[in-house]
Amino acid sequence: MDIKKRIADARKVMNQKQIDCLVLAPSTDLFYMTGFCGLAMERPTFLIVMQEEAYFVLPQFEADNLQKEIKEEIPCVLWQENEDPYQKAAACIGNREICAAAGNTMPNVMIYHLAESVKATTWRLGESVMAELRSRKDDSELNALKTAQEKSESAFRKTLKQGLKGFTEREVALRLKRHLQEEGLTCKGLPLVASGQYGALPHHQAEDNKIKYGDAVIIDFGGSYEGYFSDITRTVAVGKMPEGFEEAYGIVRMANEEASKTACPGITCESLDLAARQIITDAGYGQYFTHRLGHGIGLDIHEEPYIVAGNRQLIQEGNVFSNEPGIYLPGRFGIRLEDDLYIGQSEAECLTRLGHEPVIVD
Repeated sequence: MDIKKRIADARKVMNQKQIDCLVLAPSTDLFYMTGFCGLAMERPTFLIVMQEEAYFVLPQFEADNLQKEIKEEIPCVLWQENEDPYQKAAACIGNREICAAAGNTMPNVMIYHLAESVKATTWRLGESVMAELRSRKDDSELNALKTAQEKSESAFRKTLKQGLKGFTEREVALRLKRHLQEEGLTCKGLPLVASGQYGALPHHQAEDNKIKYGDAVIIDFGGSYEGYFSDITRTVAVGKMPEGFEEAYGIVRMANEEASKTACPGITCESLDLAARQIITDAGYGQYFTHRLGHGIGLDIHEEPYIVAGNRQLIQEGNVFSNEPGIYLPGRFGIRLEDDLYIGQSEAECLTRLGHEPVIVD
C-alpha cells in the first residue's frame, strides 16, 4: 500500500469538493488510507488529512502497535489517558474556519466532540471524498478481489460435491463457511442458503429447513482476502428442476448476461439496472425482481457504486460491482444469479468464473 499516494489522491478530491479537512476513525476508510485495522472504541484514533499536513492521533499506549509504514509517512500525535484527545485533534487542525468532513461510520459521540472542539463552519460526510477514491480499484485491489473470487468458487464446488438433499440450510451454510475458511478467506456470518419456498425471500437466513428432492436452492456466499470481498450467488436444483424453474432461470441468465455485455465506462448506473430489468419485465416477471441490480464491492461487501434506478452516477473504469438479477416467486422458489464485474477501459470483465448453465445436484 502506498500511503503517500492515497493521501495525495484524497487531497485532490478534497480540493475539487472544497473540503479543507478530512477526519477518519477506525473503519474500512481508514484501512484503505493507511492499512490500520484497529478497532473503533471510546478512545479516539483519528487520521486527519489537510491540504498541507496530515496527522495520526492515537492513545500513547497504542503507539507501539502502529505499523512502521504509518509512522514513517504520517506525524503521530499521542495523547495520555488524562488528556482530551479532541483538543489534541483540534490543535492539529488549527484555529481557523474550515469545511471539514468526517468518516461516515464515525460514532455520533465522536462527531459531537469534534464539532465542539474544531472551528469548522461546515461538517460534511467523509463519503464525499472516500467513495470516489475507493470505487476505482487499483491493480493491487483487483488482484485481491480476483483471489477472493477464486477461493470462494473453490469452496462452493467442494460444498456441492458433498450433496444438498437431506441436509438443513444451516448445515450447508456451516459446511460452506468451513470450506471458505479452509481456502484462507475471512467470513462474516453465515452464507445465505434458501431452499424451496424460502428462496422467494431474497435475504432469507439459513435455518433448520431440510433441503428436499425437487427444491431450488439459492446459495449466496463469499469471503474476504486481504480485506477485499467476493460476493457470488448461484441457484441450483436438487435432483430435478421444479415446475417453471427452467424458464425463469433462463430469463435471469439472459438478464445477467445482458448486463455484463452492457456494462462499460460512461453509462449511468440506472441505465445498467434497466438493461437487465427490462428483460425480466418483458418476460412477464417484472414484479418479481424486487431489488436493485447490484452494488459496489471492495473492502465492504456493499459500497459505491449502487446499480439502481434513479442513480445517474456514471460508471467508471476501475469500478467493481455485483450483477445479480433475480426472480422470486412467492410460495414456490427464487432464482438469483450473481457475478462480480470489473470495469476496464472499454468493457466489463466478469471476475466470477463459475458457469451460468443450470446445475442439478444430489
